[in-house]
Formats: sequence, C-alpha cells, structure tokens
Amino acid sequence: MFKVGLTRDFLTPEGILTYKDMGLDILDDIKEIEYGFLEKWESPLQAATLQQYDAVISLAPAYTAESFTGVTRLKAICRFGVGYDMVDVDACSRANVIVTITKGAVNYSVAEAIIMWMLALCHKLVAKDKLVRQGKWQERNQYTGSELRARTLGIIGFGGIGSQLTHMLKAFSMNQPLVYDPYIDEAKAFELGVRKVDMQSLLQSSDFISVNCPLTPETKNMIDEKELMLIKESAFIINTARGGIINELALIRALSNNRIAGYATDVFENEPVASDHPFFTMDNVLLAPHCIAWTHELFREIGRMACTQVAQIAGGKAPDHILNADILDKWFSEKIKNNLL
Repeated sequence: MFKVGLTRDFLTPEGILTYKDMGLDILDDIKEIEYGFLEKWESPLQAATLQQYDAVISLAPAYTAESFTGVTRLKAICRFGVGYDMVDVDACSRANVIVTITKGAVNYSVAEAIIMWMLALCHKLVAKDKLVRQGKWQERNQYTGSELRARTLGIIGFGGIGSQLTHMLKAFSMNQPLVYDPYIDEAKAFELGVRKVDMQSLLQSSDFISVNCPLTPETKNMIDEKELMLIKESAFIINTARGGIINELALIRALSNNRIAGYATDVFENEPVASDHPFFTMDNVLLAPHCIAWTHELFREIGRMACTQVAQIAGGKAPDHILNADILDKWFSEKIKNNLL
C-alpha cells in the first residue's frame, strides 16, 4: 500500500475534519492508497513520523534538515497551499523528497480578499462601523472615504494571484496596474495589461500596494525604512503574502507617524501574533489571523489539487507544481527502479 499521512492540523482538537470537502474522495477511489491523519501535532515534523509514510499532505508544520535524518521511505511532501517558507526545500532535495505546492488553487480567493480589503480601507469601513456602534452618528463627516476609480494599484510579485487581481479590478476603472517582479519581462507584462516598473517607481506612484511575493532570503525585509519613506501618505499597503517581507518595526513607525494611510495584513513576522502587538491599537490597520482568503471553495480547490498530486506520485508519475524538479531524474531512476512506487 502507498501510505499517505495528513498533518494533524487538518482536524479540530476534537478530531473532526475542519475542511469538509478537500478532495479525499480522489484518494478513496484508488485502492492502492491508504491515508490517515498523523497521531499528534508536530512542528517541525520528526523523522520517526515521516518514515511511516510514502507521502504527506501538509498544512502548517515546518520541515528542517533534521526532519529527514534516516528517512528512506518518504517520497513527497504535498504542501496544502502555495507558501513554502516552512519547508527546507534544499533538505528535501538532499533526502530525495519531492515538494509540491497547489499553485493556482488560491488565486481567486486571495484576489477577492485583497479587493475586499482595498474597499474597506479606502471607504473607512471599520471606523464607520464604530461610529454607529458607539453612538457617534454626527461625526460621520470626519470619515469621508475615497473610490478605487482612477487610483493606481502596485503589485509586488506578479504571479497567478496578481494576474487574477488585475482581471477582477477592471470593473473599478482604476489606472493601469504597476508591477514589480524581476522574473517577468516587459513584453509579458504588456500582454497581461500591466506596466513593469522598478520598486522605487511602484512605491512612489501607487495608491494601493499589494504584496504577493514569497518570503525568501531575497525578499526578507524588502520593504524597509527607506522604502516606506517613498510611499505616498495617502497610500495603503495590503499584505497577503508573508510577514517578514515588510520590516514590521519600520512599518509600525510609519503607521504611528501617519507616513502612510493604512495597512491590512493577514500575516505577521511571528505567528500567532502576540496579544500586545502595536497593530492592535491602530485604527488605520486591518488584521486577520492568516485566514483572510479561507473559503469553502478555496479548500475544495487546494484539496483536490493536493490529492491529485498524491495520486500522480502513487502512480509513478511526476506530479504537478514541483518546487525541486531538478531531482526528478534521480527520483525516477531510484524510486521506480527499486520498485518503491
């Protein structure tokens, strides 16, 4: 049997599946596959746990080099999402373990959430809600908002989410979006209806800045004190990527001094966030606990893709959306030749 483990955080503390439709029927239909949930929560995952499985569908746990010490059975980690900063991909490659992500499955939900936040920020939604709840109706003229119309969106990291976002925003009559992404060329940007610019130009010209790049050594603190000084005082930042891409201390200072108009974030440098975090006292900040895009539809799409990847691996095929595809030749020659699949 090809044994698949799902990390324990797919279950509630009572052992009930959190996401009702996550594609497990795909695995149910393959008689050679047996799946179950890990007995306990671990992060990072331990080698003794990983050695029990051929593949792991993973939600939040970390994987370090020590996770693979002596592990010979494991073939793949299928990350339930697109972020992979919790996975030491190089260590996986050294252990001959494929890592996949569910690329594309999150695009619609995250893009929709970004638009929701853009509207909430520029229309001062939270402040207006408080006026009603606190009986301050007559103060409403102090909270005039602004429209998206004729405003400029700057997107840092133009992958599937950014592309979906620009498509969905066409109805709002915004200016041509600006994009900073060293991995796309100007011809491709033009084809997608956006203008590729350098980081400085994007920060200086954007009314909304959407952060969508992965957290890597290259992007760590990419937006720091100097970069924040370039942003318009009337501009908003939306971060649905990862904490750490923006220097949080520098951002707190900028928000406290009204250097920028507001910030919405689903991610933090340290998660879960501390109860005394300075963001909690700021009226120009919107927060979510790394779940702003979580919908039933999102988990259905992610789950079906992750389970399909497992089925592909169990069938001896290269799965979709591999992060470390450079090990495929070795993976196939060793795994298939030794009848481990």
